[in-house]
Amino acid sequence: MSDQVLDALEAHLDAIELGLARQASHEAIERLQRSYGYYVDKGLWPAAADLFADDASWEWGQSGVYRGRERIRAAIALRGPDGLAQGELNIHFTCQPIITVAPDNRTAKARWRNDIMWQSNGEGRWSEGTFENAYVNDGGVWKIASLHFYVTMICDYDKGWIAGDIPMEGPSEVLPPDAPQSEVYASLPEVYLPLYHYPNPVTGAQPARPALPPLPDDALAEDIAALARRTERLEDQRACEKLQRSYGYYVDKAMWNDVSDLFVADSTLEIGGRGVFLGKERVLQYMGIGLGPTGPQREQIINHQQFQGIVTVSEDGQTARGRWRAFVIGGSSWAPLNWGDCLYENHYKKVDGVWVIDKLHAPFTMYTLYSEGWHKQATPNTRPESFPPPPDLAPTVIYLTYPNYYCEPFHYPNPVTGKNAPPPNPAAGGVADMAAFARAED
Repeated sequence: MSDQVLDALEAHLDAIELGLARQASHEAIERLQRSYGYYVDKGLWPAAADLFADDASWEWGQSGVYRGRERIRAAIALRGPDGLAQGELNIHFTCQPIITVAPDNRTAKARWRNDIMWQSNGEGRWSEGTFENAYVNDGGVWKIASLHFYVTMICDYDKGWIAGDIPMEGPSEVLPPDAPQSEVYASLPEVYLPLYHYPNPVTGAQPARPALPPLPDDALAEDIAALARRTERLEDQRACEKLQRSYGYYVDKAMWNDVSDLFVADSTLEIGGRGVFLGKERVLQYMGIGLGPTGPQREQIINHQQFQGIVTVSEDGQTARGRWRAFVIGGSSWAPLNWGDCLYENHYKKVDGVWVIDKLHAPFTMYTLYSEGWHKQATPNTRPESFPPPPDLAPTVIYLTYPNYYCEPFHYPNPVTGKNAPPPNPAAGGVADMAAFARAED
């Protein structure tokens, strides 16, 4: 085998090895951050602090900055003694990660979101916000280099996130921070948009791929090429996950232009029973006319949290499907507070090497007023005439949400048995009789 051939093989193997290492780092960082949430849930402050690098920093809301693992340990423990007392709740839902591993695999950044449920001394609180964190690869072990949690809102559970908003606390007098707040802002009813560490995944700069010489035509080269394709499919999956999670972050802050930029020119969008909207310009109209003006608005929340994704990339790496769910909370001082759960069965495709949303289909499972809850009152479904602007096409499926039942068909088989799930059962309320529904309204 010639030196030129050996050099080609070595170049391909080096690129594949780095790609696989970065994928492994992505998994390690997800595990690291989720572990932090699990430890904090149960008041295991020392275990949470052990996840940080020696010279790390920690900043929560307007607490100020704490530096070094021991100071971070003490700052986290301001919540109370190790462990939680009877009657205390401190749940941290940590989800929607967008992780960017540096090309050299030595550092990384990530955006996460966190929902917090507090209960202490008979007082229940909700809180929600965003992490923008940095991580460091310390001798093959990923650690938190800086944790910065931006608070969106803190509220009294019974009053909800508009009438019951609670201001953030300032720096502790018991344990003063090592430095003042790096950014001064206020939580709800004010609005603040933490800077994104990454560009829009469609319109922004795309990650560079190494230019490699062609492989020689032999069995070893075929094995290397197959391994390279497997690595690329993993990268494709990550790109689709980033795409969908970015959609959620942009919707949260009414960044409608950024939302529409995630869609291909001939895409479709169908949410709830409102009908089908054709093309990215109509996506922009759906968001801007239906959900309000562009940009974060004071005294308003329109969160669409994206999680539990299952992404399936085609063998040729040109298309993909994704099933996700969204925990939706919305409302303002001028509109009722709602929350709900919806599923996505989406289509993605690669255009000139960039993954974009091809079809977004999001049937709701449940939608209700926060003041009532799903056990008292729920919206059967939205209809095209109930939501501006009008759609381009009628809904592709007519169904009713909770207290009725509809199951959006799964794009993937059971991962153990390989069997496809059966279609929705109309006897269980899977498909709505809209004629009867219309007669009932008359």
